[in-house]
Amino acid sequence: WFEFARTRVFLAPDRCRAEMRFHAMMFALLSLACGVTATPPEEHASTCADHGQEHLLLQASKAQYSLERATSGGDATLTAKEGSLLRPAMGSMDAGEHQAAQSTGLSYFRCPPRFKKSAYSVPLSSPDYFEPVSASHPPGSKSVTRAIIVIHGALRSNEGYYMYMVRRMRRLHKDKHTVVVAPSWGDRPCTAAKWANRTSDQVRGGARAPFWRKLSRFIFGGGSDHGGHGFAVLDSVVEWVQASYPRLQRLVVTGFSAGGQYVDRWAALSPEGAHGVTQSRGLPLRIIIGSPSTVLYLSEERPNPACVPDEGQNQGPDWSCSDFSIPSPERDCDSLWNKYSIGLDGLHDGASSEGDLRHDVNQYLRKSMDTASSSKLSKQIRDRWATKDIRFLFGSGDTRHCTTSMCSDLCEAMLTGKSRLQRGLNFMSHLRREFPGSEPLWGIFNFGHNHLAAYSSHHFTAWALPYDNKKYQVTDRVVTDTGVPKADYVDRFYAAWECMGKCDNTPGCNSFMYIPLVGQCFLKDKCVDSSSPIVSPASGAFQFQTFWKDCTLEPEEGGSHGDEEEGGSHGDEEEGGSDGNEEEGGSHGDDEEGGSDG
Repeated sequence: WFEFARTRVFLAPDRCRAEMRFHAMMFALLSLACGVTATPPEEHASTCADHGQEHLLLQASKAQYSLERATSGGDATLTAKEGSLLRPAMGSMDAGEHQAAQSTGLSYFRCPPRFKKSAYSVPLSSPDYFEPVSASHPPGSKSVTRAIIVIHGALRSNEGYYMYMVRRMRRLHKDKHTVVVAPSWGDRPCTAAKWANRTSDQVRGGARAPFWRKLSRFIFGGGSDHGGHGFAVLDSVVEWVQASYPRLQRLVVTGFSAGGQYVDRWAALSPEGAHGVTQSRGLPLRIIIGSPSTVLYLSEERPNPACVPDEGQNQGPDWSCSDFSIPSPERDCDSLWNKYSIGLDGLHDGASSEGDLRHDVNQYLRKSMDTASSSKLSKQIRDRWATKDIRFLFGSGDTRHCTTSMCSDLCEAMLTGKSRLQRGLNFMSHLRREFPGSEPLWGIFNFGHNHLAAYSSHHFTAWALPYDNKKYQVTDRVVTDTGVPKADYVDRFYAAWECMGKCDNTPGCNSFMYIPLVGQCFLKDKCVDSSSPIVSPASGAFQFQTFWKDCTLEPEEGGSHGDEEEGGSHGDEEEGGSDGNEEEGGSHGDDEEGGSDG
């Protein structure tokens, strides 16, 4: 009964209640038959009510997928089996219902957490406070060599992000050596004793977690309602991860949507990650920012009106505009256009009063920067940004106008773009202007505003789990002529490297179609090269990608694309394959996989 109660997230509330009554009755009968007196745990008495909100979110996510997925055939040559995978039954909620579900202001922070075995307490600067996290390996684990710290979005569902990332690592056979850590920026009080079954020597059982009732204060790094600064908390988590896993070799910090906004500001303002490494132990630190609603501009310049047309929702992944200037008085948003959190104004000493968001951020910056003047502080932030390993992910379909979707429609935000995708690509142009000769690293995943698609993309996989791939390249979308089928692998989730091995061991296989979200691959005989045409973003086959190898090379003996800990050829110890775009400045930087879109 206990385990049943934990799985009701996928049921509507009415069906949930009916099944709960049935299972409660069975629980009572079994208790009677066993001669014991027992009742279901009290914490699950309101399971259906709690999960009713989660069911709503799940249906909203399904609706978004349904609205964005292909509904008709594309211009690629697909088999019936391949085409059927483009049309899964994912719900029928319309756009209005999806909008309503997203705007309910729900929060999924839970204390105690659902998965208490994975709950740990991270000590903060005072023993009276801690940060609640979920971690997939216990502290002290000697098998862990890399860490992924994932930041939740606006609904604060850290356990949802945590469980998806853990499952993703398992599917990729990377879970043994990868610890997934998901901090939680809660909106209500929580104690260490309530959060975790055990506390560290540095955390008292009565220690309290900082919490942020106002979402914007969490996103932009403001002080909490009780004990803790937003960016200092993540600094403490990074330090805890390094101290807890003695054989750790590298870290990734990532956030999507609201979490992406938070990570973007943290990346700009934190001393962590300077020169590509952590502050205390010098371990490689990579920062991956997914589809933020807004970003932090590093100068006063903004895109001119030509770069932010009102038809912004129609600007696709090929959008580019480099026409920038300081906004004129009629476009300066009452002189707020460059105020933090969109710009850098207001962060120097004396610019704001105690209790203000900018004052909180100023107090944080004073620990690592000279904050005496605005110009000097802005230069330090830009200079430090230039040394960090920061990458961006954007959805090709994340093009809804921000006046009608759930992204910021503040005047200063609208100056930077009318949709998330347009804002993201304009910001890439901004970075090119700020750092001439340096190409920002970014990638496109073939979906809308969906963290599952972002974290399933080949870009994220290659960036977060780098391996040396000297043979295969990958297209953004499937090639129009896919060739003759050789074999299909659709019975379970297949990691891309597994499909590479299947292709290498299949006579006549030169390429394969792959769906990263579900891990299915279709081996083909087609010889593909960088000039092969690919389908349009509007195609019914937009979810597919083509992995290909050079047909002019001599075939190798046996295809081994295993995990590096198992002795495979994609070992993590060799970071950056021969196709590495990082040094070349590829605009869709996929430095490990060597994507053709580099």
